[in-house]
Amino acid sequence: MPSRNIRTKQERGEMMEEGKIYKQLGAIMADAKAIGKDSHNQKQDFYFRGIDAVMNHLHPIFALHGVTILPELLDEKSEERQTRNGGNLIYRILKIKFHFVADDGSEVCSTMIGEGMDSGDKAANKAMAVALKYALTQMLLLPYDEVDPDGDTPPPSSKKTLPAPAAPPPPKKTLPPPKKEKPTWAQVSNDMKDALGDDEFYKIVGNYGFEQATQVTDKNVQLKIYADMKQAVIDNATDKLKGTDNAKPE
Repeated sequence: MPSRNIRTKQERGEMMEEGKIYKQLGAIMADAKAIGKDSHNQKQDFYFRGIDAVMNHLHPIFALHGVTILPELLDEKSEERQTRNGGNLIYRILKIKFHFVADDGSEVCSTMIGEGMDSGDKAANKAMAVALKYALTQMLLLPYDEVDPDGDTPPPSSKKTLPAPAAPPPPKKTLPPPKKEKPTWAQVSNDMKDALGDDEFYKIVGNYGFEQATQVTDKNVQLKIYADMKQAVIDNATDKLKGTDNAKPE
């Protein structure tokens, strides 16, 4: 006889068919609006979408549809690092599983990695906030900008009578295509930051002793950082594909 805490395949199948969580998450996604990058990091001069804005927007929507979130810590790693000025930094990596539970007990889960650095006792807090932010934004596909169909109305037009076709113009001399300018380091680093996310991006930059990508002026170092970031993007994509395969129902 199976344990009371372990659902049989038949029970899991019935929950997938009858559980309210799937319909409620769809309703939450329909009610959620865009949350832009309105928070500003003054030290490193970039804008980001903060966890406070995400929670303030989603809390009443989750309450309306009767869905709660229960975090479960699966794994954690801690390291002590030293800044360029000789200060001490505590680096925490947390693997957290978030249970999204409906009022009938049905649930779906999202497992995320959160990373945080702090010179005091806030590294774990930051890691938990990052993990929750990306679990919510990625699962609900929260957009950054709203598209208003009435925001751009073309002026009224009238039917025009087309003139008779004119004689073809003489052939023009073919000009060579313009040379494409190589992207600057600032453009490349900004693209990688969008692909990786702020936390992983600055982690890689910090591995080379810099706080901001704009401080890197040596071409060889720029190439090394770009190679690490490119590999991180590939690894993230591979992990997501593996996670999708593991998440397939039995």
